[in-house]
Amino acid sequence: MNIHAHTITELIESSEHRELFQALDDWMQTTFPQLSRRLISSGTITFIGYGDLTNATDDIYNCLLSLAPQKNNVSFYIGGEKNGQPILKSYEQHFAKSNMGKICLRLRNLKKVDFSVLEDIVNDAITWNEAQ
Repeated sequence: MNIHAHTITELIESSEHRELFQALDDWMQTTFPQLSRRLISSGTITFIGYGDLTNATDDIYNCLLSLAPQKNNVSFYIGGEKNGQPILKSYEQHFAKSNMGKICLRLRNLKKVDFSVLEDIVNDAITWNEAQ
């Protein structure tokens, strides 16, 4: 979703899922302060990027993880692989099929977010990125 925002605060405040988006961003900053955080905007999407991909080939999408506001959810994009598959494949038992894509978690309800599982996912992404 392309939201015209000049700051991360503007992006979060523009989201239809402001409370969830803010909670996820706060959690990322608190739990993974070593990951750089920045607003990324292209012609089609605006999101918060975290961390830098070791082998990035694109200046815009060079973040390891990202949070993006969507109409019906907040999308949490996770880069990397585990056991030769996208990282999320290892965690599919924790999520309904409709809430998960190949590299994307579609989060809708703050009360249903299992932050311990998210922490494991992010740690796997960091480990994968460091090994590149």
